[in-house]
Amino acid sequence: EAAAAAAAAVHTAELRARPPPAKPVFKLAGGERAAGSVEARTGDLLGVETPTFTALTSLCLPLSLRPEVLDSVLQGPRLNQLPIGDVLIRQDRVAACPEADEGFGGFWHHLRGNLAYCSFRNPRQNPSVHGGDAVCSVETHGGRKKVGPKELCGMQKILRLNIVATPAEEVPIEGCGNRRTVRAVMRAGDWLKEILQAKADDPQLSSFDWHVIAGIQGSGDIKLRQKAC
Repeated sequence: EAAAAAAAAVHTAELRARPPPAKPVFKLAGGERAAGSVEARTGDLLGVETPTFTALTSLCLPLSLRPEVLDSVLQGPRLNQLPIGDVLIRQDRVAACPEADEGFGGFWHHLRGNLAYCSFRNPRQNPSVHGGDAVCSVETHGGRKKVGPKELCGMQKILRLNIVATPAEEVPIEGCGNRRTVRAVMRAGDWLKEILQAKADDPQLSSFDWHVIAGIQGSGDIKLRQKAC
C-alpha cells in the first residue's frame, strides 16, 4: 500500500510538472494545400482572417493613423501589437480605471473589438531585450524593467491580453557563443512551462480565454532550434 501511494504521488507530481494541452488559436481554411502549392495559407486567427499584418502601436496608440481612421480603413477585427515594455508601465493605471474588469479594453477604448498581441520584443527598438540576469529586462519609457514569468502573469491578471509572447533573450543568428545559445533555449523552455502551469492553476489566469506564444531560441543552430520547438 505504501509503494502504491508513493507511485500515485509521483504520477501526480509528473502530471503537474507537465504543461496542460495547448488550445489551437489558428484554423486552416480550405483544408491542406496541395503539394507544390505556392499560395498563401489562409485561415482564421481568433476571428481575424489570415494572412494579415499586426498593427504596431507605441504606448498602445497607432503609429501613423488615428484609431477611428484605422477602423475605417481596416474593415473587421485586427491584430494590434503591444510591446510588453509599453503595457508593463501602464498596468497600475489600468487596474485603477473604472472599467478595470474589462482589462486592456477598459482603459484603451480604441482597442475594444480587436485582438491584443503582447510581444516580448519591441520592433521599434534594437535591442529591446537584455539578458544576462536571472530574468530578461526590457526597454520601457521609464527605463529597463525586469520581466520574468512572475511579472508577466501578474501583468496579465490586470490587462487580460488575448495573446502573450513568453520571455526570451534576443540572441543573434550569427556571432553568438554556444553557451549563451544553449542557455537561451533552456531558459525559454523553463519560462514557458512556468507560465502555462500558472495559467492552468491560478484562478485569476484561468477565468478568461487567452493564449501563449513561445519564443523559439537556438540562433543559427538548426538542432538547437528543433530542440526548442
